[in-house]
Amino acid sequence: MAYQFPLGKIDIINSALSQTGDNLVAVADDGSDEWNVCSPAYERALGYIMEGHSWGFATDVRILTPSPTAPTDTAWDTAYPLPADLVHLIWVRINQDTDNLNVGQPCLYDILAGQLVVNAQGGPPPPPEAVTPSFISIKGVFQTYSDPTAATPTFVLALQTFVMSGIYRGMHENASEADKMFGAARAILQEARTRYDQQKPKRSFFNSRILAARRVRRPWPPIGNDSWGGTGTPS
Repeated sequence: MAYQFPLGKIDIINSALSQTGDNLVAVADDGSDEWNVCSPAYERALGYIMEGHSWGFATDVRILTPSPTAPTDTAWDTAYPLPADLVHLIWVRINQDTDNLNVGQPCLYDILAGQLVVNAQGGPPPPPEAVTPSFISIKGVFQTYSDPTAATPTFVLALQTFVMSGIYRGMHENASEADKMFGAARAILQEARTRYDQQKPKRSFFNSRILAARRVRRPWPPIGNDSWGGTGTPS
């Protein structure tokens, strides 16, 4: 028989409560101590996990709309308000069109007052004359796609362990055990990151020509009057 998966919020909370020997919750927002402790612990832990890695199920590529107001920093000429549900920015690109948002030119940028600021044609200094801003696309982790039902089993286990830490701290008032659970959750989360990245295409290692040349053993040049290091005067 296959294991139960995927798991939603109540499933994960009840799994954590069963591990700590506490009563389970039947429905969300039931007013119980279990829900009032576990729900905030779950939400904070999920946000922490989402921000800490580029989980594919939570990433998206979006086009930004330029703001009509120029940035206050004169080193940049165009501001783009960032999406409200953006958790972590992965890359920014200037696109010539919107046919393929994954193809574009990387550009210099900064984040000021919740806005992405760039120069209209890709990088400093700003153009001397006003130009139409290019399409700006970003890739990031978004809160909208943070549903753990799309996550991996190890991800869910880490989230459950974070909730258990909250239970020990908020209900059992056992700070020592809560700290142990928090450390265990972080260790599981690191394993989740590693295992998730194993699904991505392999990247070739950078081969330095200098280091490769140093690994080749060569005989020392002969030393003598008519050779390297000699005076050139016959003996």
